[in-house]
Amino acid sequence: MNGYPHSSNLRIPTLSELPLPLRLTLALFLLSVGIGYISALVQLHFQHASPGALLPSPEDAVRVFHGAVDEKPKSKIEQLLPEDYQGKKMNGQGQMTAAFFKRSEDYSEAITERARELAKKQGVKKPDKALKEAAQAEVDRERDGERLAMIAWVRSGAKETEYKDDNFPLPPDLSQLTITRQMLVEQNGEIAEPRAVKIQTLFQQRCATCHQDGGEAQNFPLTNYAEIKKYAAVKTSEGMSLEKLAQTTHVHLLGFSMLYGLTGLILALSSYPRLVRIVLCPLPLLAQIVDISFWWLARLPEPQGPMFARCIVYSGAVVAVGLLLHIVLSLFNLFRVKGWLILVLLFAAAGYAGHEAKMRVIDPFIAQEKSTNTGEK
Repeated sequence: MNGYPHSSNLRIPTLSELPLPLRLTLALFLLSVGIGYISALVQLHFQHASPGALLPSPEDAVRVFHGAVDEKPKSKIEQLLPEDYQGKKMNGQGQMTAAFFKRSEDYSEAITERARELAKKQGVKKPDKALKEAAQAEVDRERDGERLAMIAWVRSGAKETEYKDDNFPLPPDLSQLTITRQMLVEQNGEIAEPRAVKIQTLFQQRCATCHQDGGEAQNFPLTNYAEIKKYAAVKTSEGMSLEKLAQTTHVHLLGFSMLYGLTGLILALSSYPRLVRIVLCPLPLLAQIVDISFWWLARLPEPQGPMFARCIVYSGAVVAVGLLLHIVLSLFNLFRVKGWLILVLLFAAAGYAGHEAKMRVIDPFIAQEKSTNTGEK
């Protein structure tokens, strides 16, 4: 009637019927998406997985999205300064206690100087192994005292006057705490009584070196009271902040949805049975919506919050499997028998390369990462 054929007469070509240049372009797009997703898994390891683990476990998901279970609410500073920090990554979701020990710029120098002092007291010219170990033990006790003093200041209300005066009187239960002398308030060349900690100096020496412009953690500055106060406030949840959760949700729903939508549309043009396409084409998109819903539901109080947090690992796995099926099934439908042989050889080569990478690169890296975090102190 209007010069156009009736819609019922239109037939959309399947993937294998498309021109070769278009099929090659779609194939490379699918392979690129697969490689990109693998890089996202690598990033996931560095962000959330426990040291020695390839990918985050359900308990890692609870820690990241809900926070520690069965513990009273803590400020971010106290949360990141646990006594038992070995085996946890040094980042905003793990720990920062290592900043008082091996990650402190003057840690090795302090041990060396203490070993010389001990050798001098014993009339020995050069410190032996035993003296070096004794020196490290003394320095470690003092550094742990610094950690406890910082937590005590935060728990006492993180008063601005104490920070600006660089003078935090230690509470009675910590009055005899062993602390690095340079961090104690002095009067007439002697340690003042009652004892007090130079709390501003402590933050500058142990935190600001990284948490300032040009530092490793410059995006989370801790150079003045206003910046520190934000992390000293007690929060009801120790999991991912609302700000970061909203940002991550935004990135995933916009960025990854476009990829899953495109790979789903490609599979929809395949010649597989209609029911298979109806189930698989929207699967990653639907699973991602469920997955992100679990992120937010994980913020609920116990026991619901941790339960939803553990589900994140499994909903994320469904997303990954759905995307894998999109890529593999679409690639095989793009080409005929000769193309299948090439794809089989390609996947076999990728499998061999993945195996070699795991044995020669990934496993040694995971083992080194685990041993490094175990012996951080």
